[in-house]
Amino acid sequence: MDVATLIQELGSTPSATARATGLSRMTVQRVRDGVTSPTLSTLREFALAAGLDLDLSLVPASDPASAVAARVIADPATPDLTELHDWDILAQDSGAQAVIDWVARLTRQIETQDQLLPLAGRYAAPQHRTGARFFAPKVGVTQDRIIDVASSAIAPLGGALSGVAAARAYLGHAPDPGPVIAWAPDVDAAAERLAVTLVEMREYQAAGVMVAPTMQAYLIDMLTPPTVRHPVVAPIQAALDLYGLGYDALADEITAGW
Repeated sequence: MDVATLIQELGSTPSATARATGLSRMTVQRVRDGVTSPTLSTLREFALAAGLDLDLSLVPASDPASAVAARVIADPATPDLTELHDWDILAQDSGAQAVIDWVARLTRQIETQDQLLPLAGRYAAPQHRTGARFFAPKVGVTQDRIIDVASSAIAPLGGALSGVAAARAYLGHAPDPGPVIAWAPDVDAAAERLAVTLVEMREYQAAGVMVAPTMQAYLIDMLTPPTVRHPVVAPIQAALDLYGLGYDALADEITAGW
């Protein structure tokens, strides 16, 4: 539940919500309208008034906007910030602003350009993504077969593969077994197709397939290399995903000479 929905449930007017929370009407209005972000103490007052409470915890970062921001900075094929309003953003209510924020954040944090992709990739680590679904192969299923299954699952959805599938396409080698990422606009549809052959699991499978919410920009410049039978993400996206998965050596090999 987002903050605006929570406020709406508390009262039909800012005055009603202010009475329920003990906050000023101006504070309620500014938070509701997105003019200001609530402090933790303010947010807790909203939650308590609704019979809820906060459960704050630190989790590994996994924001797709980080990877897209890195592409905005480094990839000539990715639209620049002035074109973000035209993007088809998936699974993000304010995707363009999130990318803008990540461009600023990454620019602050890197000292040299070669730090950009590793840093952004770790911030966008796909295996930690909220809404990700994980699949393990059945006994005896080879990596070639896993990649074929993942490719078939996303084929009608307009998606592309990453992880070791992209490394094999661009480098001719990759760890076997290793993780395959199936990026697709419709996560549930892709997962339903994967479940026909693979076994859905609760946690990330380093030798399986994962499908997760993403942004349409992940699929810019995807292609089907002549040496493989499946679509893969662009080299820069493959490198970002591999950095996020912890396969730095493969990502470095893809980006060598850039």
